[in-house]
Amino acid sequence: MTKSRPRPNAEAPSAPTLRALIERLQPALLEVVSAPHGLDVPVSDPLLLDVSESLPPADDAVVLALGVDSDRGRVAVVRQAADAGAAAVVVKLPGEAGAELRAAAEDAGVALLAAPQELAWGHLYTLLLTAAVRPAPESAGLSEAPLGDLFALANAVAAVVGGATTIEDPSNHVLAYSNLEHPIDAARQQTILGRQVPTEWIQRLHDAGVFRRLWQTDEVVRITDFIGDKVEYLPRLAVAVRAGGELLGSIWVIEGRQPLGPEEERILNDAARIAALHLLRHRTATDVERHQRARALLSVLEGADDGGLAEGVLGLEADRPMTVVAFEVGSEAEASGAIAAGRVADLVAVYCESYRREAYCAATGPRVYALVVVDAVEDSHSGEMLASAIVERAGNALRLQLRAGIGSTVTGLGTVAASRREADEVLEVLGADAGRRTATIDRRVATIDRRVATIDSVRPQVFLRRLQELAGKTPDLLVGQVVALAEQDAAKGTAWVQTLRAYFDAYGDMASAAAAVSVHPNTFRYRLRRITEVFGLDLNDPDARLVAELQLRFLDQR
Repeated sequence: MTKSRPRPNAEAPSAPTLRALIERLQPALLEVVSAPHGLDVPVSDPLLLDVSESLPPADDAVVLALGVDSDRGRVAVVRQAADAGAAAVVVKLPGEAGAELRAAAEDAGVALLAAPQELAWGHLYTLLLTAAVRPAPESAGLSEAPLGDLFALANAVAAVVGGATTIEDPSNHVLAYSNLEHPIDAARQQTILGRQVPTEWIQRLHDAGVFRRLWQTDEVVRITDFIGDKVEYLPRLAVAVRAGGELLGSIWVIEGRQPLGPEEERILNDAARIAALHLLRHRTATDVERHQRARALLSVLEGADDGGLAEGVLGLEADRPMTVVAFEVGSEAEASGAIAAGRVADLVAVYCESYRREAYCAATGPRVYALVVVDAVEDSHSGEMLASAIVERAGNALRLQLRAGIGSTVTGLGTVAASRREADEVLEVLGADAGRRTATIDRRVATIDRRVATIDSVRPQVFLRRLQELAGKTPDLLVGQVVALAEQDAAKGTAWVQTLRAYFDAYGDMASAAAAVSVHPNTFRYRLRRITEVFGLDLNDPDARLVAELQLRFLDQR
């Protein structure tokens, strides 16, 4: 039988309801799977469920079922939430909710909500926590802006407070601005045109301690420090926008025809609380869109999509020349490779956008892939130059050591997977010894540090790795005289393999080969003759030489 729940108290309008919560977050964010008592039931703060522990008393809470990935587990959470007095449970579903889960929610009298798979639990928790805060009645005009429409919110703030308004992220990028008839100054004009506060003004604000005051308090900060400066800078009010202790951005209002007094400061404080939900919703839309774009790109890179999804989601034209560049974080960051890869993906996206490079980026595990559209007039080194610049930037800005592998330029989305495979193979060559290789040149050993390479520059090594992979799957390819040489070396301590390797490395030059193993040339010739006589290896036969050298390479790798 469905458990009864108390009706919302009309005497306490400040208590949020499930309906208000869902409407503030927009229906697209939380899908109502089941609501046994309707949506007009009171709800309190969200609660993160630790499945390893029992759920504490949770009167009217919205329980987030983290890490529960089976219907059986979800049913158990719903029943546990009902026993604790919760109003709703939020789950993530791979598809439609099963009949057993729906029945459990109906029987328990607990609302069941579904969140998008792409939305992080921590982000959803902050969204719910912020949405539960009811704006003050005096600021009702601010609530008219559609959730997530930052430009509408900027206009609403400007209209209520009485001054030109900008909404900025923590890096002073302009997310939205008002377009009402309010006075502005040169700094505001430059900010709108560049969609970012000019560097010179950021420095002035830093020097005046404005940002220190702004980020350390929830109160409105009044800025009049630049009045009387050579460049006109009108007085401003600014307030930080936070949710759950996290800084989301700030709102700036220029003093216009009327002075901005204590009443305007109070309204701006209310606006900051309302803006928090808008900024969180804006970020949610951005995160979900980024996830969808990354999923579309990865499907193309893996060869699972013939272009339909990529063209629809990415807007990528199928017949343009493209190159895959793969980045991998060095071994010093392997423990947090996935986190570091996310930072690298952001860096790649920002760098390409800054230099007007059309590129699509996605991270998977410790690797980041960039599908770079190649201009027909670009030379063959453009991909390598791009990768080198990003590797250098990651080292300087993120303190991350990257390697970059560049595949062939291909035309058509159906061939992108081949370019991605080549980029991966280049990374494997570079990472075989942490990006370092030793080359013997005229008896001198030179150490070469390579962090960026194209498929063309390491194609021989890639070819050998493919053959080695084939040999690993086909043991018969390793049968022959080379294995016999190695077995006798292991049994009797001889140096047949060392002799043969030196011979191949020296291209048949007896003097150089003998010097490499520190023996007299006559001794070296005797050893080669014994290899021919005892093991039947004919070094005068070019086919035999080729097979022997390949088997020797495979043996070295093993």
